Amino acid sequence: MGAGRVGGAAAAAPRSFPSLRYATPVIDLHAHTTFSDGTLTPAELVREAARLGLRAVAVTDHDSVDGLEEALAAGPRFGVEVVPGVEINLEHERVTMDLLGYFLNGLPGPALRRELAALRRYRDERNRRILARLAGLGLPLTEEELAAAAGHGAVGRPHIGEAMRRRGYVASVAEAFDRYLRRGAPAWVDRRRLSLGRALQLLLESGAVPVLAHPGIIRTDEAGLCRLVREAAARGLAGIECWYPKHDAATVARCLALAEAHGLVATGGSDFHGSVKPDVRLGVGALGQPVTDAVLDRLRERADSLRPA
Repeated sequence: MGAGRVGGAAAAAPRSFPSLRYATPVIDLHAHTTFSDGTLTPAELVREAARLGLRAVAVTDHDSVDGLEEALAAGPRFGVEVVPGVEINLEHERVTMDLLGYFLNGLPGPALRRELAALRRYRDERNRRILARLAGLGLPLTEEELAAAAGHGAVGRPHIGEAMRRRGYVASVAEAFDRYLRRGAPAWVDRRRLSLGRALQLLLESGAVPVLAHPGIIRTDEAGLCRLVREAAARGLAGIECWYPKHDAATVARCLALAEAHGLVATGGSDFHGSVKPDVRLGVGALGQPVTDAVLDRLRERADSLRPA
């Protein structure tokens, strides 16, 4: 883990993804839909999971649980277990990160829903500020264009990038991020975040199992990550996402060691977004390997242990 870091348009039907089915039981505990910045609706995501032969898929949209009911309804239809979840962006000691929450014992309560609604309002304001910056750069976009790029779901930066591609401003969504939308680029606008303590509190009060997402890409050094995981575990963190596509073998090993040291469940997921991240395949974690179903079994055991007697 080095210093500084450890370690397309929505459509009515899913884009064409690789058709090879998995030969062993596979799950994915990190996937997004049109209710945040993915390109598949919740039902389409579940159908894609079924097509690939996944046993289970978690819907973990950014700051939103609004797509969970559709996904849960689609699960029995396609023969896939749907794990209801969420991904919350937060900040701790000036370091930004994401926390996954899995609602294995019931859907989230009203306090978390209210907080997520507030975060989405801030996100909408952020989108307007990004549009203003792009307009100032001579790259105007309308909110109607963004809605079309998002398939009339929630709008995120990938959809802004797709709208830019459709306008001919860039050749790809990746170029839009590299030139305009990434941190430090001309149209970058920061976002409001919860604190680590508040995010853990909300998830635990809603009966969720909180898991630190993709620790290998958190902008901190190894000592900082160790301190973060130690403090989060003391406040109720239950797991750490070890198997993630951007984690190399050394990062996976370090994450597994942290999980063992602090009694955390080692989880994994693809961070699937659909066609805006065409190189990410549903069900694939670190090192190009699928995430096995034993991971979900261990996470469920932890959820049962957190359930009030």
